[in-house]
Amino acid sequence: MLPGILLIVLSAFIAERFFPQIRMKQLTVVTIPAGAIVTINGAQAGFSPVTRFVPGNGAFVLVEKDGFFFSDSLVRPSPDTLFLQLREGCLIVVNTNPPGSQIISQGFSGISPCSLVVESGNSVEITALGEMGIMVSRTVNAFTPGTRLIEMAVPFEFTGSVNSLDFAVIPGDLLPFAMGPLTVGRYEVTASQFADFMNAVDPGLLTDSFAPIGRTCLMDSILKCNWQSPVGFNSDTSAYAVYEGMESYPMVGMTWNGAMWYCEWLSSTSDTGLEFRLPDSDEWKVLAVPGAAVAVNLSDINESILTRHPELDDSWSRTAPSGAMGRSAWGLCEMQGNVWEWTAAKGIAVGGSWLSSIEDCRADAIIELNGDLGFPFTGFRVVATGFPLDIIRSSRTSETGD
Repeated sequence: MLPGILLIVLSAFIAERFFPQIRMKQLTVVTIPAGAIVTINGAQAGFSPVTRFVPGNGAFVLVEKDGFFFSDSLVRPSPDTLFLQLREGCLIVVNTNPPGSQIISQGFSGISPCSLVVESGNSVEITALGEMGIMVSRTVNAFTPGTRLIEMAVPFEFTGSVNSLDFAVIPGDLLPFAMGPLTVGRYEVTASQFADFMNAVDPGLLTDSFAPIGRTCLMDSILKCNWQSPVGFNSDTSAYAVYEGMESYPMVGMTWNGAMWYCEWLSSTSDTGLEFRLPDSDEWKVLAVPGAAVAVNLSDINESILTRHPELDDSWSRTAPSGAMGRSAWGLCEMQGNVWEWTAAKGIAVGGSWLSSIEDCRADAIIELNGDLGFPFTGFRVVATGFPLDIIRSSRTSETGD
C-alpha cells in the first residue's frame, strides 16, 4: 500500500507545484432520479448521489440509468455540486431464441440479451440479425414510458453431421400454431446428395435384361424422365455418380415416389432424431413467402421446348446451383423458381422452375403433374417437424450448466 500512497502524494505535490491551476476538489453528483451510474473522466465513480475528488479546472461527468436516457456534462471549473435530471424513456429488454443475435434499432446495436432506451410516444422497430444474415423484425409499442420485455425467435442454421445437409430451423413463434417448429432443408436436394442415397439403397447397381444400356432397375424405378438426369452410374467404379460439374445443382427427374423414398432413407440414417418428409403445400407457402423478393432462376433460351421470352436470361441454361439465386430472410434458397418442388400430395409441385413463366415463380404457384413420372424441371426439399436432437441437448446443457 505504501508505494501507492507515496505515488498519490507525489502526484498531488507535482500538480500543485508545477501546475497550480490543477487543484483537486470534491465534486458531488446528484441525479433525479437517484441511483444512476456515475462516470467521471472515464472512471466509474458509483451510484448517485456520489462525491469524488476531481481536478479543480474541470471534469467530464456521464450518468446512466435503466429506463432513462443518459446525460453528460463537461463542467469547467468543477463545481461543488452538479445536479442532473434524467429524461425517462421506454426501456426495451430484448431476448432472442437462440441468444447471441445482433440487435439493431434506431442507431442502437448490441448482442442479445440486451436492453435499449427509446423515446416514448411512438412505436419502434427492433431487428434481430441472426446467423449468416437471417433477420427478424418486431414492432414494439413504446407509446408510454416503462419497461417492455421482448422475446424474439430467430431462425438458425446447422449442418447435419452424418448426411451433411444444410438446414434452417424455423421456431414455432414465426409459424402458424399447427406447423412449428420446422427444420427445413436450406436448399433443394442436390445431385450429389441424391447419388449418396442411390448408392446406399442399391450398392450392387442391380440390372436386368429389360433395362436399357446405361440404366439400372433403380433408375428405371425412380428416374422416369426422358431427359438426362444429373446422376448416372460409373462403370469404372461400379457406383452411381454425379456428372461432372453438376454436384451442387438440384436433383431433377425423380418421381414423387423417389422423393418420398429419399425422405424415408434420410430419416433412417440421420443423427438428428427427426423424421423427414416432403412439405405439404400450405407449409411450403408459409416458408416461401419471406423469400418473395429474392431473384428467381428464369433460365436462358437455348432449348427448342422453351417458349418464354428471350429477354428472360440469368446466365444458366437450365437449373442454377444451390444457393446461387440468393437467400430469404429465413435462410432458405430457391424457394421460387429453379425447380418445381414435390409436396406431400402425390403429383402436386410448387414454386415454379427454370422452365416456367415469371408468373409461376411465386410462393402460391401450384402445378399438378403425373407423380409416376420424372421431369427435368421438378426436384424437392425436405422438412421435419421439431428441433434436431443435438440442438435440444446443447440447449438443455446450457440451461443446467452441465
